[in-house]
Amino acid sequence: MKIVKTLILIAVLSIGMLSSATAQDILSAEHQEQVAENVSDFIHNLNLSERDKPAFREIVSDFFVGLVAIRATDFPMKTNKKVVKALIKGRDSRAKDLLSTDQYKVYKARAKERQANMKELMKQ
Repeated sequence: MKIVKTLILIAVLSIGMLSSATAQDILSAEHQEQVAENVSDFIHNLNLSERDKPAFREIVSDFFVGLVAIRATDFPMKTNKKVVKALIKGRDSRAKDLLSTDQYKVYKARAKERQANMKELMKQ
């Protein structure tokens, strides 16, 4: 079962990389600006060093590309939920490796906010 999840995740991420240009088509310019501002605020709240900022932006970007790829597929909702959970788990593990303990606590505190936003994004 774990192999199936991994294969699905790899497929979705591959599709996401190929369709990353479509992210601009999915979000309006205003919404793109709002997302960028939210990420910048989040990075500021985490007090990341200049060295860690690009790595954290890459984590967020990879996650977003995965979400965009999921929206572009015709998978059943159950499969989409499994893939989203795998994306979240991957994002969180990468963030845990990058962030200090205190920064990770702040990161996890905002997890509920992100989860609510993600649910809204998936509904659209």
